Amino acid sequence: MSHLTIAYFTSRKEPKLEWFFGSLYRQLAAAPIDIGLRIVVVDIWLQAMDDWTQEMVDARRAKWTELSASLGADVVLTAPKPCVWQGPGRLTKENWFAASNARNTAICLAPGDWIAFVDDVSVLQPGWLPAVRRAMDTDGYTITLGAYRKVKDLVVEDGEVKSFTDHPGGHDHRYEHGQDKPVACVGSWMYGCSLVAPVKAFLDTNGWPEWVDGMSFEDVLEGIALQKKGFMFVYDRTMMTFESEELHAQLPVMRRTDKGHSPNDKSHAALRMQQGGTGWNENYFGAWGIAGLRESVLKGEPFPQCGIPQHDWFDKQPINEMV
Repeated sequence: MSHLTIAYFTSRKEPKLEWFFGSLYRQLAAAPIDIGLRIVVVDIWLQAMDDWTQEMVDARRAKWTELSASLGADVVLTAPKPCVWQGPGRLTKENWFAASNARNTAICLAPGDWIAFVDDVSVLQPGWLPAVRRAMDTDGYTITLGAYRKVKDLVVEDGEVKSFTDHPGGHDHRYEHGQDKPVACVGSWMYGCSLVAPVKAFLDTNGWPEWVDGMSFEDVLEGIALQKKGFMFVYDRTMMTFESEELHAQLPVMRRTDKGHSPNDKSHAALRMQQGGTGWNENYFGAWGIAGLRESVLKGEPFPQCGIPQHDWFDKQPINEMV
């Protein structure tokens, strides 16, 4: 039997997790799926750090546990694995953006053959889960990219969108090129907010590119890497999520920076490296790569501490001096 992990990510104190759980519950109740299901919530605030105490962590975990109870699924609540950019073991003076690290955390906790990714402050629209289920019936070398729409004044009740205000700046630029069925597209169209892929795809690339944590742009770079590995891509706009535009600006915002000046900046350098097949090759996962780390974690071993990188690959600045 196929097994799906749905991974949800947040670094916000008010992520509206109830929107995600509520909308997923509605879709599971309407059309139960004949597969194993695990939900992994990767939440930076599920660890004590700075002025965020263990009591606050325990209260948050209890709240998420209560919210998830109605799903009847295997739910894992976890902080991101240790890294130099954020959390209690960071090298930076404050928490920085580290989406690849969070996504790799979920991959290591995904016991089956498929994984879907969902961002916070979002709600699944009707049709999202059926689209994910269809994607799992492909050949195992196809990655399905879902659509998103950022809106204002989003009101959600019991997982259902009741009202919103249109926000043209938050429209998915890919939408008009899609259809109400999967259509072929390129890997650089991949955004982390909504997609489903075989787990082996990310094992083949040794995980999401943690070498661009602290900057972002990881989803496009990973899409390029996956396409180079031979994976095919389709865009399915029926796999839609709505996101709150206003809630993206919650404090504290995780720091990130794109050093330099376009086109001679860090993001363009990363793009050229990835397109040329020379992306940074530092191994963050030990001798056996992320596949070995995943095997260890699924057996119950803790994530190891990670003290690399100590310098920014772009300009060699020490990570502990980045402000």
